[in-house]
Amino acid sequence: MSSLSSSSRPLEVRGVLFDIDGTLFDSDPCHLAVFQDLLQEEGFNDGKRIDEDFFRLKIAGRQNQQICAEFFPSWTKEQGDEWAVMKEARFREMAAGKLEAMEGLERVLDWIEKGNIKKAAVTNAPRLNAEFMLGVINRLDWFDQVIIGDECQRAKPDPMPYQIAMERLGLSPEHTIVVEDSPSGARAGAASGAFTIGILSSQPADVLTAAGCQALIKDYNDPILWEILEGVRAAN
Repeated sequence: MSSLSSSSRPLEVRGVLFDIDGTLFDSDPCHLAVFQDLLQEEGFNDGKRIDEDFFRLKIAGRQNQQICAEFFPSWTKEQGDEWAVMKEARFREMAAGKLEAMEGLERVLDWIEKGNIKKAAVTNAPRLNAEFMLGVINRLDWFDQVIIGDECQRAKPDPMPYQIAMERLGLSPEHTIVVEDSPSGARAGAASGAFTIGILSSQPADVLTAAGCQALIKDYNDPILWEILEGVRAAN
């Protein structure tokens, strides 16, 4: 999207809610590599390694429980939970020292802080992973809330995690921005009623638009983002 009409942006921003994977970090390459290895070890897809297109379509942004239920329907919940714990430990091991914040992230976080804007991280990642990644950028204690899909009754693509974040922060959807990178997360953000921005770190533009994103940005230095932020009246 190259422009935004005044009717398509929030009039006042009181809160910004971020996904973590693929939104604060370009972490999908690590996740893809781990899934390729572990799914192949399980004989999934007749032992053939999944490709990036499959990852984007079937895995990115989804909760581990949802993934295991689809890929391994014969597994018990306990088997799926055990596999997920092992997978996430492998991810943290692979990602250590490799994760870098998205371009311009510090700039937008500074804008939030200076404007006294409420903020939350809302993710389908397990808490250990979320805390690991937020620790990489020394922002673990910076967010007012960290909402974990596994700890909600329903995870993304259901809007519940974003609704919980807004409720805890005392926000209404019309005063809230959500930033997402996956179709699952974008659907959750849009369904919550918040103004949903898609960051093009892992998905094609048309996929995020179809999922409900009202604006698309390349990174946090994108002029479109700053057209939105500078065009609103931030609450003090």
